[in-house]
Amino acid sequence: MRKRYIILTVIVLFILMILLFFRFGGELLVKEDNIEEIEEAVLVLLMGSVGDRALGAYELYENGNIDQILLVESHIEGEELLGERDIAIPGDADLSKHILTELGAPQEDITILPGHAESTKDEAVTVKEYLKDNPDINTVILTTSKFHSYRANLIFNKALKDQDVAIYSSPTPYDPFEAKGWYQDREDIQRVITEYIKLAHYLLLEQFQL
Repeated sequence: MRKRYIILTVIVLFILMILLFFRFGGELLVKEDNIEEIEEAVLVLLMGSVGDRALGAYELYENGNIDQILLVESHIEGEELLGERDIAIPGDADLSKHILTELGAPQEDITILPGHAESTKDEAVTVKEYLKDNPDINTVILTTSKFHSYRANLIFNKALKDQDVAIYSSPTPYDPFEAKGWYQDREDIQRVITEYIKLAHYLLLEQFQL
């Protein structure tokens, strides 16, 4: 009798956990801070989804509290092989800069940092080195996709823990991700599952490399 009770309890708890995950799993991935009172900051535009992130970054820049937009050059698979054939293709940073300038941001306010980053961790490390050479920067705003914002905030806080820099998260509002009803859309399901796998990788391994 007791064994059946234990099994039933485990099943109920498992179902409850699944229901809670479906309800809150998407929202837990979103980190959005209040940045209205920030008067001066540098915006770090993270690479990945180009169009919606660049639009969100420009909107923040247009509000007037952003002095500079930083982007980290991303790794392009096969770039060296293409280079041997005199074929050059723009990376995410170049495309994002093009969008920003077309929208109206001056080129001198946009800086692409060399790095060939393959992950958010690589971007954070590159930005860390840049901030070491620019100690006057004390506020950083991260702009990325909604579903990526929580993990990105974790990574940057860990990477910059020894620097006197305040980090704020402001994901792009143009990201189509639906945090509450993520399980109703195939693309959002893929985003959530992939992001939790990456979050687990960060917690179990990647954070110790920063």
